[in-house]
Amino acid sequence: MLFLLLSLPSLEATYVISLYGDVFNDVDFFTRTYPWIIDNIGGDIIVDYYLLGSGRYSVPQMCALHEMKMNNFLQAQFLKCEAEGMLQLVCAGDLREVLVSSPAGPIEGNYASRAAAKYSQIGIEASPIVEVGYKNTIFGVDDSWYLKKICSMFGDNPPRGCIKPFSCDNSTIVITDRKGVVNFDCDCTKLDDISENPSEIDFATTSTTTVNPEEKYP
Repeated sequence: MLFLLLSLPSLEATYVISLYGDVFNDVDFFTRTYPWIIDNIGGDIIVDYYLLGSGRYSVPQMCALHEMKMNNFLQAQFLKCEAEGMLQLVCAGDLREVLVSSPAGPIEGNYASRAAAKYSQIGIEASPIVEVGYKNTIFGVDDSWYLKKICSMFGDNPPRGCIKPFSCDNSTIVITDRKGVVNFDCDCTKLDDISENPSEIDFATTSTTTVNPEEKYP
């Protein structure tokens, strides 16, 4: 028994991020960007989800995510399937059973109000938003900048997924010899620059990254 306990992975060095978004409105992020982020550093972070939109779907989604806690890869696959509207198809596999078996009880019923309250505290009318610390957010940027911002948390000891991220299009030009589990097209320009000039990633950066769009997000 002692051997089994000692063999369990330690979570002391795990970093926490918060993700705010509407799965059905932020389709591009949840089908492309987020799965790619998790492909790279999913084993090095914990994600707190604050899903927006109608509680009719955000609450069941957060219930399902709770059932999959500590498995970022399964959570990312679930959200990708949700965003693609493929939950009932083969894409989701047994994930649908997780969702159906996760009724909204008294605690789960607070998910929507808690997510709305946390989102209101940020004071930013945008979605999706990734928060890596208090008032330290990033949104409305290219795929690679989300990863760069999250990687700033690791300081001088970033995981491999920060230094040599997967090529986002799984093309013949790859950044690393590792294979990603997600297939999609995204903006690889900045990633190629990072691969050639890894020093361009400023891991000490802690300032908030924002955009000033005229467009208001739902």
